Amino acid sequence: MSASLDRHTLRFLEELPSAELGWTNTAPCPTTWIRQEAVTGLCILYLILNSDRLYGAMEVAGISNAEGRAEDPGSTNEDLPTAQPNLSPGRQPHGPTGLWETLEQKYLEFKQLVFRSPEERQKSLLGLLPLFLKAWEHSVGIICFPSLQRLAEDVSNQLAQEIQGALAGKPAEQARVAAQQLLWWKGDVDQAGYLLLKSVYVLTGTDSETLGSVVDSGLPALLLQCLYLFFVFPVEKDELFESDLQVQRMFVQMLLNICSDSQGLEGLLSGSELQALLIATTCLWEHSCCLWKEPTFCVLRAISKAQSLSVIQYLQDMDCLKISLQNLSRLADTLPAPEVSEAVSLLLDFVRDSYPISSALFLEFENGDGYPLLLKVLLRYDGLTQNEVDPHLEELLGQVMWLTTCGTSELKVFDSIIYPQLEGFKFHHEAAGVTIKNLQAFQVLQNVFHKASDPLLCTQVLSAIRTTWTWNARNFFLLEWTLQPLSQFVEIVHLKPAPVQAQFFQLLEVLVFELSYVPHEILRKVQRLIKESPEPLCTLTALQSIHRIAGGDPLFADIFRDSGFLGLLLAQLRRQAKILRKSGNKEAAVDGQDLERELTCVMLKTVATLLQRSVRNAVVLKDHGMVPFIKIFLDDACYRGASLSILEQLSVINAEEYMSIIVGALCSSTQGELPLKLDLLKSLLRILETPKGRAAFRVSSGFNGLLSLLSDLEGSLQEPPPRMCGAISPSHALDLTFHTLCAMSAALYLDPINSDFFRRKGLFEKLAEDICLLGCFGAPEEEAASLHCRAHVKPRPFSDLLSTAFSSSSPFPAQVRSCLQILSFLDSMARGSLHLQRDLEESLRGREEPIKGDQKEEVDRNPKCNFKQWPDLEERTEDGDVAIMHPGMVCIVVQLLPLLYHQDHPQLTREIQCSVASHIQSLVKSEKNRQLMCEAGLLRTLMSSCHQVLASNNHPLHLGLIRIFEKLASQAIEPDVLRQFLALGISLPLSTATKILSSSGRPGGGSGHPGTEVAVPGATESPTLDPPPGSPGAPREATPALHTALSLVSMTSPRNLQPQRAALAPSFVEFEMTMDGYGCLFIPTLSTVMGASAEYSVSGGIGTGAPRMFPPPGGLTFSCWFLLSRPGAVSKGHPLRFLTLVRHLSRTDQAFVCFSVSFCPDSLSLVVSTEEKELQPLDVMEPEDDAEPSAGRQLQIRCGQLLACGQWYHLVVVVTKEVKRNCTVSTYLDGQLIGSAKMLYIQALPGPFLSMEPSSFVDVYGYIATPRVWKQKSALTWRLGPTYLFEEAISMETLEIINKLGPRYCGNFQAVQAQGEDSGSEATPLVAEEGVSFGLNVASSCITTIVDIRNAYNEVDSRLIAKEMNISSRDSAMPVFLLRNCAGHLSGSLRTLGAVAVGQLGVRVFHCSPAASSLDFIGGPALLLGLTSLAADEPTMYAAVKVLHSVLTSNAMCDRLMRHLSGYQIMAFLLRKKTSLLNHRIFQLLLSIIGTAELGFGSSAITNVGIFQHILCNFELWMSTADNLDLTLFSHLAEIFRSPREGPRNAEVAHQAQLIPKLVFLFSEPSLSPSKVPTIIAILGHQLKGHFSIQDLLRIGLFVMYTLKPASVNEGQISMEGALDPSMPAGSQTSGKTIWLRNQLLEMLLSVISYPQLHLSSELKEEVFLHLGPDWFLLLIQGHLHPSTTVLGLKLLLHFLSAPSLRRRFRDGLPAGSWVENSTAGVDLLMDNLKSHPPAPEQSPCLLLGFRVLSEFLVHHVRVPQVYLIVSTFFLQTPLTELRDEPRDSLDAMLQWLLQKHHEEEVLRNGLCLEGALLLLEMLKATMSQSQRDLALLASALPGSSDFWLFPLTASAFLLLMKDSSRREYGPPFTAARSPRGPLYKWAHAPRNADCG
Repeated sequence: MSASLDRHTLRFLEELPSAELGWTNTAPCPTTWIRQEAVTGLCILYLILNSDRLYGAMEVAGISNAEGRAEDPGSTNEDLPTAQPNLSPGRQPHGPTGLWETLEQKYLEFKQLVFRSPEERQKSLLGLLPLFLKAWEHSVGIICFPSLQRLAEDVSNQLAQEIQGALAGKPAEQARVAAQQLLWWKGDVDQAGYLLLKSVYVLTGTDSETLGSVVDSGLPALLLQCLYLFFVFPVEKDELFESDLQVQRMFVQMLLNICSDSQGLEGLLSGSELQALLIATTCLWEHSCCLWKEPTFCVLRAISKAQSLSVIQYLQDMDCLKISLQNLSRLADTLPAPEVSEAVSLLLDFVRDSYPISSALFLEFENGDGYPLLLKVLLRYDGLTQNEVDPHLEELLGQVMWLTTCGTSELKVFDSIIYPQLEGFKFHHEAAGVTIKNLQAFQVLQNVFHKASDPLLCTQVLSAIRTTWTWNARNFFLLEWTLQPLSQFVEIVHLKPAPVQAQFFQLLEVLVFELSYVPHEILRKVQRLIKESPEPLCTLTALQSIHRIAGGDPLFADIFRDSGFLGLLLAQLRRQAKILRKSGNKEAAVDGQDLERELTCVMLKTVATLLQRSVRNAVVLKDHGMVPFIKIFLDDACYRGASLSILEQLSVINAEEYMSIIVGALCSSTQGELPLKLDLLKSLLRILETPKGRAAFRVSSGFNGLLSLLSDLEGSLQEPPPRMCGAISPSHALDLTFHTLCAMSAALYLDPINSDFFRRKGLFEKLAEDICLLGCFGAPEEEAASLHCRAHVKPRPFSDLLSTAFSSSSPFPAQVRSCLQILSFLDSMARGSLHLQRDLEESLRGREEPIKGDQKEEVDRNPKCNFKQWPDLEERTEDGDVAIMHPGMVCIVVQLLPLLYHQDHPQLTREIQCSVASHIQSLVKSEKNRQLMCEAGLLRTLMSSCHQVLASNNHPLHLGLIRIFEKLASQAIEPDVLRQFLALGISLPLSTATKILSSSGRPGGGSGHPGTEVAVPGATESPTLDPPPGSPGAPREATPALHTALSLVSMTSPRNLQPQRAALAPSFVEFEMTMDGYGCLFIPTLSTVMGASAEYSVSGGIGTGAPRMFPPPGGLTFSCWFLLSRPGAVSKGHPLRFLTLVRHLSRTDQAFVCFSVSFCPDSLSLVVSTEEKELQPLDVMEPEDDAEPSAGRQLQIRCGQLLACGQWYHLVVVVTKEVKRNCTVSTYLDGQLIGSAKMLYIQALPGPFLSMEPSSFVDVYGYIATPRVWKQKSALTWRLGPTYLFEEAISMETLEIINKLGPRYCGNFQAVQAQGEDSGSEATPLVAEEGVSFGLNVASSCITTIVDIRNAYNEVDSRLIAKEMNISSRDSAMPVFLLRNCAGHLSGSLRTLGAVAVGQLGVRVFHCSPAASSLDFIGGPALLLGLTSLAADEPTMYAAVKVLHSVLTSNAMCDRLMRHLSGYQIMAFLLRKKTSLLNHRIFQLLLSIIGTAELGFGSSAITNVGIFQHILCNFELWMSTADNLDLTLFSHLAEIFRSPREGPRNAEVAHQAQLIPKLVFLFSEPSLSPSKVPTIIAILGHQLKGHFSIQDLLRIGLFVMYTLKPASVNEGQISMEGALDPSMPAGSQTSGKTIWLRNQLLEMLLSVISYPQLHLSSELKEEVFLHLGPDWFLLLIQGHLHPSTTVLGLKLLLHFLSAPSLRRRFRDGLPAGSWVENSTAGVDLLMDNLKSHPPAPEQSPCLLLGFRVLSEFLVHHVRVPQVYLIVSTFFLQTPLTELRDEPRDSLDAMLQWLLQKHHEEEVLRNGLCLEGALLLLEMLKATMSQSQRDLALLASALPGSSDFWLFPLTASAFLLLMKDSSRREYGPPFTAARSPRGPLYKWAHAPRNADCG
């Protein structure tokens, strides 16, 4: 139950507030203490609640330990007496709960001792106190004692009795001793007083009820009386023991607990003890006890803080404050200042604490001369030597500051604010916060500052004043408008010490910077103080403060100017400048105390500050003529910074003057004045940040000045330095070089005028020359030295070398370090970032910082932001490439590259060279950077500076520089540079190629380098790269021709493969929206629509005709080539604006867009619009409705899937004008229609205007891409090629021709030759001259200026262009890129002069002239053929052909030149001389040139006829090659002719190339194997099927006749079994191979003639037959020919004779010999050129009766059953093409099959063929005229003709059947004859007599 009761008690204590329990701050409530100390409290609480279980085993030990601790007064536990409670035997308390229970029991026993004597009761009570204290200690302050109040009453009464007994009747000194003896710890003697004191101490800290019981005993007054005795009467010893201190703490804490209770406070006021104690603190300082001073003041302050009316009334009644003030006033001059201030602070505590309740004590303080006392006490601190502020002084000043807020009403002042004021200033009239109400109290502080001179005291006063401002900013104005403290302080501040002066002016700055207030009166007094300068140090401090204030806001520049302060400073500076000039600019001794120099320096800084952002002040300075005097200060380092700042501010009004001063000072300074130069350069850098400063720099010859600085440093970086450079060290020279280059970089940064000026004046070359002369670079190495310096180790990255060079502990030699650092400067200049590094030391530190992030281990140094980290080539993507701002700097690095070599350090410098070359190679990895470097002339620099490296294949730098050269040459290269480069690798002049052509074809015979026939495996796989030395499989030494060819391959190979075309990229204008968000081509004055009375001078344009009409009456056509490099965002993306036409009506403000063509990325659609829209910025434009913006005004075509990045496309928009206002808009992409629609045409006038005044006009201009008004940053980047606008709707045929001309065409379409035509053919115009509005091509462009445009063209256009470019119309410096209108010279109306590029960062122009194009100007095909002639091995031959492939497939001009020079014939000749070098790879290259290499995967059309005709069709060339290339060729030809899509086109080309005659000639080649014949014949068949030509047919027919043997040779006796014997030639007259070849050709001819897809007309068939003539067919049916030939010849003849007209003419007679006459048509010219020839006799044509001769020939072939079948088929007029798969066992079966297959309907319609019947009868007649014996003998002689004797029977039966059938009109007998066992069969097989006919 005890534990449960304790828990309830604890919960009750926790629920009660601490105030009810009486806990004070000094004695906290236990529950609160438990909450604060959570962990410890919970543990203790757990111990208490479980005391029975935990303390059961420790009860005896606990008491004994407590007894032991009672003997030790220094113990951490409270001291206990040795007397212990008398516990009953056998019962021990169990923990705290048991102790409290025991105490309760003992106390109840004590209360029962009613009849005992007082001495016994006292003894019994004292016996209980140790147990009480022990229980309290073990309960951690938590008392669980029900009789606590009664115990408190008994103990406090007992203590009161003891104290009264001790003090009664004794003098004060004895009473003090008695009280101390009673209460103090006395060791082993009686401890009754100590136990009572400690018990009461514990009881006063419990609750208010217990405290009330203590107060009722009268104990508070007695305790206060004891405190008075302890304080007033000192003890002999100076310090207290620990036990005494504990008693003192308990005594004071007990009084504090009593003071915290109102009842206890009343107990303290019951007597005069408080009055005596308070008065004693103010007058008895000499006799008081110092040990009790602090406790006494603590108790008095506790009484003060009680804030009780009774205390106030007591103090008033007892005159405590009045008497104390009088005492202090009397003793203030004699007592120490800290003690007096402490006493005054105690009195003010009573005043301050009582003021919220009653102001009585405050009034008593005022009436008791309290303020004079305060002033007197504060001034006592004046003159005291203090190292730090006395805390009593701070406390007293705080009391005084509080007194200033005491008052009943607010101060009434008038608003006296003087304007102007700062922007953030606001005066608050309402009293928000604490305000000043007591000026009398503030006057104390003011008088102290006036009278005091002590620094600490004055600064404390100023700090107190500043504190009042923090309460409320209004306090400053309340004080300044009444007492004017700061205004008065200014007048005396110079009399104060320096710290006070600094503090005061800081206070002044607080007004400005924190209160945002300008104290005009105070500032005027400060200016007067500066002017009078009574004290130099004070003047300096004041001026420094004014300098800081002036820099706070631009308003002060006007204030100090209007107040005359600026003029005052200028006058003082003029005086100082004159003094300095008279002294010869000799600096005084460097002394930090030289106030005059420092004052002058601050004045300069102040003037510089006043000039900032104030043009008027700069004008004042200039009007005062101060510029020459400011220049005087430049020579002194102390004044230089401020002087330069002043001059920099002057540059705002006159930048040219500033630049002339700075540049002049730079040029006139000596070598020893390095700090001056550096300061001037740093100042120059700041001014060069502005466009005006950069312009003035250029005008003032700033570039020449900087270059002169570098010239003066000649040899300064040399080791050891020469004598003339002794005045400057290498480190200083490098620092000066760095800042000079920084200034140069800043002058060029984003300034097109300066960049153009720097380039035009050749300053890049001058800069390179000056850098070379610095001394750290060496001389070009000897040629022999490079031969044995092959670099076998991969060089370190350039960034690593730079990090090492910039490291403070660099191991590199000094010269090498300087070289690397200068290279890093140039590299940063190339990227436009060097001027951002304002300090070389910063660069040094940045270089040493390690890289953080995922970088490679070997690249472990980062040059911070100053230098770009360059990763390896393999790790870089094009998007991550660094943009080159100044490519000329890279050219300088290349010029310095050979000079990096030092003979003293060959290995290191060689590594540096290779690293720099690798770094440059990484710079030109992106296409854009390559193009920039080409424009900068890096290729020419490489040839001039690195000629030796490029010429030496063994040089370590050779491969790297060659790669750079190849990459750049693939973009643009000048012909002369290319010529120089090619001359490096070809030792023989190219002009001697003809001699080489005559050399033998053996390997190596034409090279001139014997012994160099080596294989280059690397070249075969990757011909664009030379295998690195030392790699596996690399050659020891390749031929120079191979190196040259490989380089050309790399230069001419297309970088971006386009599946549609392989043409070279055109010159272009690139628009990039990343930086500025805009960039366009502005086309001024497309048209000017003039009013009736408008002046002609308002129109711009060029030409002599009338103004051009707009809109065009016949429609218009827009054509452009474009390439999308990088698309923008899909959502809210930047559109590709191909063309935007804008109109503006004069005398109006708004312009209107009337026609636009754009590609919208949001919808991936091409948008063509004729809607009138206002031209206004994007943020003003209303969002377009997704629906139709205006009905019939916009065409939207989705074509996003047709576009891909990196490919050139041809866009054409054709607007065809129709009736009224309608038009048809058709859009084409690469010649294919992608969309068409009807739309409304462009309206007549812009916008809403329906008419115009006679004197007004409409100006029409245009934009290509995005103008400034539509600025929108995006990732979009695209390029524009040739662009045209025609004022007519072109046809589809014209469009196809324009598309075929490609993007490099730069004409006006007035003299266009179709592609592939001879240059001598007549050119025709595609578009009328007057219909070409403009044509824009970068090839016709120039760099000009606005003034030049005005002079060359007209003023109207120059003004329009200047307005668009946002420059002056009189500007003559800004470079303007002008694309001339290439149609400007054509006849017709006025045209625009062209287009100008607008946008500095958004537009880039590139003149594309790659190596494949530049070759045309240095020999072109002749040079390429020369490489072929120099080829001595297969790799070289492959590379040479690869070059030819790259050039021919991309450059159409090279093909024309090849045809003009008969280059293909020459190449064929060269290849025949080097057939041993041909292989499959070269063959594939040739096929790729022709265009048929992608057979089955892409287009297989023949594009290069020359190669096809003269090389591929040169079968003599391929027949002699290895690897059966001829068979591969034949197979390929068959495939390309078989192609269903390109086959006809290829066949036509092959016909032009005379393919069939060449193939026919092959049949006479002895080396032709029979296995190739079928392929060749298949080629012939496909050729004729693809492109049928009678001439080709005649060639084949002629050869067929060639294969016929004379009549003396009976082919029937020749066996066909060995026809395919490879040992026998194909054309042998003694073998069956000729017959087989002839039959193959006849079968091919028959298949061609009967080819259904050929669709030969009857007229064409007749023409073919007549060209061949009847005798050609009849010759194939001669009797001595082989039956197979006869069958095929008869099929051919009867196929033609199936036509009735031919059959009739054949019957009537045709002239013979036509095939001979037609075949020799071209031979007459050759025969005429012979010297002598006999005259040809005139021959009359011989008519040949065809059927008569045919019947005679057929008589000889009656033994061949197929002849009967063919003639029967002809008889039935059945097409011979149906004779397929006929039976061959017997004639009867054949005829049966024919009767089943023939067309009955055709026979019924056309009837039977009479000629066929006659032929059959003639054959029957011939057969039947022979005897039976002859027939039998003939049948036995002929193999396979055992049933020959049955042929007449079968044929007769067939004819009889036909006769009967025809009589019955093909009735039942005809039908029955078609049965398998019909009458024909039965009749033919019936037994007959031998005599039967």
